[in-house]
Amino acid sequence: MSNNYLPTKSNLMKLQSSLRITKQGQELLERKKIILTKELEKYLDKEKNLRKEVFDMMEIGKSLIRNANIDIGIDNLYNIANGVKIDNYIDIKNVTLMGTEIPSAVHNQEIVKRNYGFYNTTNTVDEAIFKFNEIQEKLIELAILENTILRLKKNIEKVRKRSNALQNIIIPENERNLISITDKLAEREREEFARLKVVKKKIN
Repeated sequence: MSNNYLPTKSNLMKLQSSLRITKQGQELLERKKIILTKELEKYLDKEKNLRKEVFDMMEIGKSLIRNANIDIGIDNLYNIANGVKIDNYIDIKNVTLMGTEIPSAVHNQEIVKRNYGFYNTTNTVDEAIFKFNEIQEKLIELAILENTILRLKKNIEKVRKRSNALQNIIIPENERNLISITDKLAEREREEFARLKVVKKKIN
């Protein structure tokens, strides 16, 4: 038997304190799990709605591209697309939610400038370009939401495992040791009392 579980009053008090702290820790983990789960549900709803919004925008975008293709031809549209400046600067920052780092992106999008003339183009080209710039913003937002959901799920699972380990392994083991020490101390006290009675009887 470990010295920590020897039947002494000192170990009894230490174990009682440890058990109390462990139970409080397990309760806090359960609260944390509940809070994180509620946050996850919010993000899942946002992600579902945003995914549908992006899908609808993509359908509009594809329709605009088809119209632009009909208006100016695939070759002209391809040349214009190749000339559009690629805006790929995204600054990722993290905020912390109960130990979970939530990504937040700052996208410094520049105002879209024409890099083509009006000759052989129509307003459908402008509409298609602006629509896909809007789609880009929504895709960035969607990627952040998906990353956030993944991180929250991982943290919830980690908290769940810790809470279960405390509840199903550590706390029951400490309670068994506490009962064992309490019983042995009580037995020792009874034996000591019996010895004192014998000694007292002999003296008298």
